[in-house]
Amino acid sequence: MRRHLLLCLFAAAPIILLAFAGINPAGYTGDPADGGNTCASCHNTYGPANSDLQGSLAIMAADYLPGTAQTIRVTVTHPTAVRWGFQLTARSINNPAVAAGTFVATSDTAVVCPSNTAAPCGGPPEFAEDTLAPSTGPVGSYEFDVTWNPPTSEVGRIVFYGAAVAADGNGSPTNDRVYTASTTISLSAKTSCSLSQRPVIRTAVNGASFQPAFSPGSMLTIFGSGFQASGHTRTAGPGDYVGNSFPTVLSCIGVLVNGKAAPVTYVDPGQINIQVPNIAPSGPVTLVVAGNAGGANELDSDVATLSNIQPYAPAFFVFANTTSIAAQFANSATPVADPSIVPGGHAAKPGDVVTLYGAGFGATNPAVDAGALASGIATITTPVTVTIGGVTLPPSDVLYAGLSPGSISGLYQFNVRIPTSAPNGNVPVSIQAGGYSTQPGATIPVQQ
Repeated sequence: MRRHLLLCLFAAAPIILLAFAGINPAGYTGDPADGGNTCASCHNTYGPANSDLQGSLAIMAADYLPGTAQTIRVTVTHPTAVRWGFQLTARSINNPAVAAGTFVATSDTAVVCPSNTAAPCGGPPEFAEDTLAPSTGPVGSYEFDVTWNPPTSEVGRIVFYGAAVAADGNGSPTNDRVYTASTTISLSAKTSCSLSQRPVIRTAVNGASFQPAFSPGSMLTIFGSGFQASGHTRTAGPGDYVGNSFPTVLSCIGVLVNGKAAPVTYVDPGQINIQVPNIAPSGPVTLVVAGNAGGANELDSDVATLSNIQPYAPAFFVFANTTSIAAQFANSATPVADPSIVPGGHAAKPGDVVTLYGAGFGATNPAVDAGALASGIATITTPVTVTIGGVTLPPSDVLYAGLSPGSISGLYQFNVRIPTSAPNGNVPVSIQAGGYSTQPGATIPVQQ
């Protein structure tokens, strides 16, 4: 996609392109995070990308070793094309809005930022592209080799998105074919974990309420030391999922609960968040943190013994350093919160339907394994009682009580209607399940 192959894009951004000769507009690789734009927005004689089945695009990349450069091969094929161009980007599945490593600019490869300036981009994604738009005879294919430096630490799976033009060389965007492709790579099996400090467990608490009681399937937060190198934080995301489930080893850390591997959702030097596996709802419960989990250099913590397991441990998640329940207005992303606590939040009104989030409410129908993502509706099998401002809600005002669709199976949501009698202020809320109640003092703001 050399300059003279993209005449219509020049018309759209003449100042940018004249200022940075040899650099094409960024964001035309077909990456969904960039709106799915491709070179076919200009080179559209044959319709959308991949319409002409005579050609194709292939992206070859090996699994990555953090910080170790590798060559990415971009191969464009078409039996009659005589001019070739490409654009390529690398994104972490966990965080597609930032760069997943960096590309190396050479005499035949430019590296462009989303602002259409030359790299380095300082965090935003980078785009590698040809600078020569090489001309050939009708040789059938052309290969571009691009040097890519992976992130210096593992970030889960990474996707390369690319678009290419197989052109007829007529100097205009007509009669050119456009192809897109993507390829996903994982952390290389050659990567070795190198945590040097033996993990130490200080305490473990309910991951929602931070109180002692927990239950099978609930979220658990472990505090201690030696869980990661200083300053390193790792949150599990889609790029870490295994079979639609959270991993049992994250950033070299694994956790065993009664000998069962637990799904790990977060790790930093002093904290681990896990979901408790399906174990007996009575104690004692053993807990072991494994550094360099599964390796010959595995470092295991001393065995911790927990005595606070119970069949149900209902608890609300709350906004940080408050007693305000993590809540949203139903079917929206607007928080139910004081805006001084959560920017963009505001109080609920009597009659509003809000969604409250919690953990530890027990079995659901259908059942979903620990760590798995709830694919849809999964209602709590144990009857629940919801009380807001001292008023017990009738069943008609509890619109849903179950797992939060698309989330880990330890996260529950309750869609409930605020009673018309709810007073102004921070109104207490509680939910009972199986004879156990959520933590006292949890509230939501209400304002008529």
